[in-house]
Amino acid sequence: MNLKTTLGAFALMTVVAMGATAPASGAETTSTVPRLATAHSTGTDGSLSSGQVLLGSGNSHFNGNPVTIQTTNSGSLYSLNDPTRPGLSCGPLNGPVFTKTTDTWGNGTGTSLETACVDVMFAAQKHWDMLRDWLGRNGVDGAGRFYPASVGLNNVNAYWDGTRAVFGHNSAHTKQLTSLDVVGYQYGLAVYEMSGSDDGNGAEARDLNKSAADIFGTLTEHYVNHPLALDEPDYLIGEEVNTVGTGPLIHMYNPSLTGQQNCYGSLLPPYYGGPQDHWFYLLAEGTNPPGKPASPVCAGPSSLTGIGIQKAARIFYLGLQRKSLGWSYGRARVATMQAAKNLYGCPEMNATKAAWTAIRVPGQVGEPTCSMPTPTPSGAPSPTSPSGPSSSPSGITVDPPSARVGPGGSTTVQIKLSPGTPRQVPLSASGSPAGTAVSIIRDDQSTTAIINVSAGTPQGTYTITFVATSEDSAKTTHFTLIVAGDDD
Repeated sequence: MNLKTTLGAFALMTVVAMGATAPASGAETTSTVPRLATAHSTGTDGSLSSGQVLLGSGNSHFNGNPVTIQTTNSGSLYSLNDPTRPGLSCGPLNGPVFTKTTDTWGNGTGTSLETACVDVMFAAQKHWDMLRDWLGRNGVDGAGRFYPASVGLNNVNAYWDGTRAVFGHNSAHTKQLTSLDVVGYQYGLAVYEMSGSDDGNGAEARDLNKSAADIFGTLTEHYVNHPLALDEPDYLIGEEVNTVGTGPLIHMYNPSLTGQQNCYGSLLPPYYGGPQDHWFYLLAEGTNPPGKPASPVCAGPSSLTGIGIQKAARIFYLGLQRKSLGWSYGRARVATMQAAKNLYGCPEMNATKAAWTAIRVPGQVGEPTCSMPTPTPSGAPSPTSPSGPSSSPSGITVDPPSARVGPGGSTTVQIKLSPGTPRQVPLSASGSPAGTAVSIIRDDQSTTAIINVSAGTPQGTYTITFVATSEDSAKTTHFTLIVAGDDD
């Protein structure tokens, strides 16, 4: 199988077109005795009901031994159903979910399908956690749901078909295609499909879909943060599975190493996602990051400094929520620049712009601009704005206090707490309309709420209440969401 065919298998075999926490360190371990995690289990419809959620012990091929995976117990049987991530399960292709009388799974070999499901469950559960902790997303679909996986496809391929992820084997028949990055890739295709207001058909949209999957696979690796002996965090895709015996399928820092395009516009599409992969690496790591591969530029300054993978991830993700009909590299440039400006400010927006320029995606009509404020002289009072964030005597504010969003659109809100409030005080949101998801993202610099309005959300004016709960009080403020079409 040649490289182009292999890339097509990973990228285009889709029946349907398309407050951060520290990452875990290494594979989780557990004894062979299952431990009770929480008191829920899942029904056949994915809903939660009473029962036991267990932490089973898995012998994986890619993630170390043993690893902890969440499983379900029913009577005398354990199953590879994850009751806390509704919809996630694993079993053989065209067969039922794996079940057995003990909660110990797999033998660690690369040809065992039960072991493949151990790796899938571990990676998928970490993928969910990464979406939640780094991006503020609730599940693959953004509404608290995951999707099942099937292993044992008798082909050198893995794909997302719109309802499940399916995994085959490498060309040597020595490994299943279930490493962290490949599992994150397949479910990344689902996240792409379920983001924004359109599935993004078109040549460039399909390439951006494939690249988005590369990025989500890479984020899963970095979130887990395995040591070098395992599937360590890097910007390679498929290096552990060795799909066709030639090593990685993708080098995000230099896509041309595997026959893709580093630069936009160098050839007609398809690019197989190379330019956006390259953009993401330059944004996150820069051109010459210490201890990591150097990355060339196609245009603009020869040296770029990265802003870090978590910031780059949030900018990419928020930009993706603006995906719409005719999604293209140019539109992705505008969307991510606006996301960077909303989330962080001018330095990050300018870094986002520079990374797009470096891969030769030109400036677009209507893209945002940003200028740094003039420093206040020492000893002078700071200027105040007559129209700043909404204030509340309760000590929590939102900026802006209101926004108009069309069905299928999104907006961001900065959340600020009064001085002296502990930074990790729990925050929640309520009152959003049906079909709207509110995700709260925190990092060391800011707290941001991303409000995603589905295409089916009824038009109208809604009040979303944000609550900060401390040990002795609850502080609240309100945000007005106006859902209206362009002509209303």
